Amino acid sequence: MLATLAKFRKPASGLASTRRWSAPSLRHAAGFTLVEALITTVLIAVVLLAIYTIWFGLQRSYAFTEEDMKAQQEARTALAEIIELIRTARRPEPAPSEALNLVIVSADANSLVCWTDVDRDAAHDLELVRFRVDTDTGTLYRDESQTGDITFSSGSSVRLVSNWVTNNETLPLFTYKDGNGTVLSAPVTDPGSIRQVLIDLRIDVEVGKSPIAHELRSVVQPRNLRQY
Repeated sequence: MLATLAKFRKPASGLASTRRWSAPSLRHAAGFTLVEALITTVLIAVVLLAIYTIWFGLQRSYAFTEEDMKAQQEARTALAEIIELIRTARRPEPAPSEALNLVIVSADANSLVCWTDVDRDAAHDLELVRFRVDTDTGTLYRDESQTGDITFSSGSSVRLVSNWVTNNETLPLFTYKDGNGTVLSAPVTDPGSIRQVLIDLRIDVEVGKSPIAHELRSVVQPRNLRQY
């Protein structure tokens, strides 16, 4: 009888022991304190801010690279067109007026007017063409007149480079030299004396920030003005 009672007492002692051992675990499972919750929130915020900063920087770098590549492509295409049209410029026959009886009609720091065949048609008819920089918008244009209108009010206009051109009066797009290699002051009072046109096209996607502006340079001699 006593042995039987002893059997029933042992589990009671074991149960009490189990409760005493598990008591700390129950207190720990009660949850985070306010300080722990605040620290966790701050750490999560810092990690998210770092991720956002990296992502924003990558997006900005990608957008800049894409725009910079587009600007360079437009500038290279524009420079090639300017070179070709100036190189093949020639005197019109007949000229609409004595003032327009020149290969290069007008020559300024950021504007050049000449006779050339823009559309390359079978008749090889000449059009009066003006390359100009709008310094307010940083845009390079090609204006064209089929009638020889020096004001180009009735002609067409094509945008060659958009918003990234940084040429101005101190950084001219065009520089001119005569047959002796002397630099002519712009605007050139006697365009007939021009024998070389130096082109310095500058583009900058973000003015004042790295990287520095791209410079595309070339020297052109109109075929019909070359001296051998």
